[in-house]
Amino acid sequence: MGLKIVKGMRDLQGEEIEPFQLIEAKAREIFALYNFQEIRTPILEQTELFARGVGEETDIVGKEMYLLEDRRGQSLAMRPEGTASVVRSVITNNLMQQNKLLRYFYFGPMFRFERPQKGRYRQFYQIGVEYFGVSTPDADLEMILMLKHLFREINLQKVSFQINSIGCQAEECRPAYKVKLQEFLQGVKEDLCENCIRRIDTNPLRVLDCKVPKCSQLTNDAPRIDESLCGDCDEHYKELQSLLKEHKVEYSVNSKLVRGLDYYSRTVFEVYSDGLGAQNAAGGGGRFDGLFQVYDADPVPSIGFALGLDRLAMLIDVPEKKEQGIFVVGHDRTIVGKIVASCREAGFSCMYDPFLSSMKSQFRQANRLKVKKVLILGGDELKNNTLSVKDMASSQQTTINREDLVQHLNESKE
Repeated sequence: MGLKIVKGMRDLQGEEIEPFQLIEAKAREIFALYNFQEIRTPILEQTELFARGVGEETDIVGKEMYLLEDRRGQSLAMRPEGTASVVRSVITNNLMQQNKLLRYFYFGPMFRFERPQKGRYRQFYQIGVEYFGVSTPDADLEMILMLKHLFREINLQKVSFQINSIGCQAEECRPAYKVKLQEFLQGVKEDLCENCIRRIDTNPLRVLDCKVPKCSQLTNDAPRIDESLCGDCDEHYKELQSLLKEHKVEYSVNSKLVRGLDYYSRTVFEVYSDGLGAQNAAGGGGRFDGLFQVYDADPVPSIGFALGLDRLAMLIDVPEKKEQGIFVVGHDRTIVGKIVASCREAGFSCMYDPFLSSMKSQFRQANRLKVKKVLILGGDELKNNTLSVKDMASSQQTTINREDLVQHLNESKE
């Protein structure tokens, strides 16, 4: 049987990987401005971490996790999302005992067993940000401003946000709303899809998020959660909207936005770009103030977001590469090797043809690679201990002594 890639996975190389690299590089620059530090967590975690944190009734835990048993029979999961792993790391390493505030970002692969489609794979890549320790709407605003900043830097146009508040676990807040919502859903139960009928009892808020057109239409008349918030949640939500207006952030209120994970509370948001269409968010996030308590740890106010790199990469125009680097043309393997090594040790990207093909072929390679300079080691150069240096943009050619190469390259830097 021939080797085949696993369904829903893909190899990334060449031009396909360039937008990923561009987004990651820009993200690192932006996150550093906001004083976020990188964190790397394992791909494998105990299954219980996601079952408790993400929620037993979510599609991720119920249908989509890749599970395996280790040699001791322990159930492990390949991480389907990043937040639970970062929170686990903060708890197990006692990081909140060392700092009042923690700011982390991560890049990495996630795994979900769902139907592959354009821009959606079973191994997919995320950029995520988590901010711990601030309960006020300032932190919510900072997440949205940082996202807006990043999208501007990667040249995504017409970026907009949708926001909502899904309240807290205070008895008069989300629990009271869930009762109202269940009463409404029972009245339209016969017309809902099978998933939504099941969710009426287990996770009624997710019915609001159903993408089946009939369910979406039916829930347009459902009671609004943002009209059932407790006093503290209502004040938080109104203050956030005031801050967004102060900072001229374009947003709309979507009272049916609940996100797909059980750990969210209060603020939830999604970010959209024209290139993905009206129904497709480029990313999103929200508060998860109660997640630490799910893991029996002291409560920590928290907020974060995640971006799907695979989908963002579809929207990015990677700038054409400028001429860069050096190519050495010649047939004396020993001297060519020494010149290449000297260039690299001096900090210059340098390439050559290891097959030492014809001079014409080597020049064609240099053209394909779009190098800035070609160093020519022909018969006359070998005899005179010189090099011809050709500037590929201007086609001007200069002859120098071989021992002066590094000095010449440094002096000709732009």
